[in-house]
Amino acid sequence: MVNINATLIAQILNFLVLVFVLAKFAYKPLLGIMEERKNKIASDLEAAEKAKTDAETVKSEYAAKLADARQEAQAIIDNARKTAQAAHDKIMADTKAEQEQLIAAAKETIALEKQKSLDDIRAQVINLSMIAAGKIVEQKLSSEEDKKLAGEIVDSILK
Repeated sequence: MVNINATLIAQILNFLVLVFVLAKFAYKPLLGIMEERKNKIASDLEAAEKAKTDAETVKSEYAAKLADARQEAQAIIDNARKTAQAAHDKIMADTKAEQEQLIAAAKETIALEKQKSLDDIRAQVINLSMIAAGKIVEQKLSSEEDKKLAGEIVDSILK
């Protein structure tokens, strides 16, 4: 059997006093500190979760703004291309009209110069024909009727 002596009773009393002192001064404050730490960790986790959702919201807003900016930039580029194409088409049309006008003026000038040259050649042929006919006949033809007759002869030859 177990002998209960004074040392065992003193050890049990010492153990109970130690448990009481530790419970009063160490265990309760330790539990309080642990509870505070648990609450702080929980609040930090909530704050981190909130920050994460806020960051995702901001990220989605920025993505939407970036998409809008890209779409707007594309619209500006498309508008600039259309404007440039319209300007190009107008310049080409103006250039073509000017070119056609210059060609028409050149053709008209060529036609006038051709007619003038033909008239000069005709007059010279008539004069040469009259001189040649005068030399053949040994008399000079000078009347208007003679010139008219020579012109008709040259015209019939040139045709």
